[in-house]
Parts: sequence; C-alpha cells; structure tokens
Amino acid sequence: MNPAHDQEVIYAKGCTSIERLNHLSTRSNDELRMSFFYNPPGDHQIYHVTCEPSEQIKDIDPLSDYTFYYKLDDKIIYQIACILIPNSLIVQFLNKKIYGIELKKGEEQQEWLTFSNVQRNNLEFHLREYLSTSKQINKKKPNVNVLADFQPKL
Repeated sequence: MNPAHDQEVIYAKGCTSIERLNHLSTRSNDELRMSFFYNPPGDHQIYHVTCEPSEQIKDIDPLSDYTFYYKLDDKIIYQIACILIPNSLIVQFLNKKIYGIELKKGEEQQEWLTFSNVQRNNLEFHLREYLSTSKQINKKKPNVNVLADFQPKL
C-alpha cells in the first residue's frame, strides 16, 4: 500500500442544501431502490446511501461522492451511491424540522467537505458488511429491496 495514496484527499460535492436533503430523504415509490443514512465506524461523516439493482455497470451518478458495486449473489449486482451530508446541514435540518428555526442569510457557513481514500475504503468496507449481515436487501426476493430486519437504534 502506498501511504501517500491513502492520504489523498478530494473535495466532495456533498449535499449542500436543506431542499436537497429533503429530496434525498423523501421515500421513493421505486420498489427496487433502497435509501438510508449511514455513519460508518471510525468516520465522523454521515452519508446518504442509495442501493439499487443494476443489470450492468452503468454511468456513475454525477451527484454522488462515491459509487461502488456490490454483488449480493451470482445474479444481482447493486450500485451503491454515497453522498456526504455535512454535519452543519444536519443541524440546520433538525432546527428547521423540529423547532422551525432557520439561519438568516449571512449566518450560514461554507463547509468544505473532504473525502480521503481512507474514508472511501472504510465506508465501502462497512457498507458491504452491513448490507450482507443485516439482511437489508431481502435475499428471498432479490428483485425487491425491503428493510427486512431493520430496527432503529435509539
């Protein structure tokens, strides 16, 4: 492994507005797509993750910060698209949704999101483990994504 390569950092697009976060968090009627928020161990970032079956490897979503493919079995390949959600946006979102408080123009801070190779590798490793062990993708009906064993942790 090349330590310099592991430390390589890119600036991520991320989710930059409450409107986009609302759009990401709105449930889709598409039975084949599953979306959720995820915070992998060892990373302070939160990601919006979308999993959808893909007949073939296709163009990567330009709005995604990281996309990889996950083969559940010999038949189905899932495209996993990840978008970074800035912590400041989560605070804004919670304040708006729960308390009706919005920051005034000028009080908003520009947040530069960085996404290192270490973070990408960590995210992919933990998502693969999460999806394979938690039965998030229903193995009995491989063409339909359902939250089979999902229990929110409070």
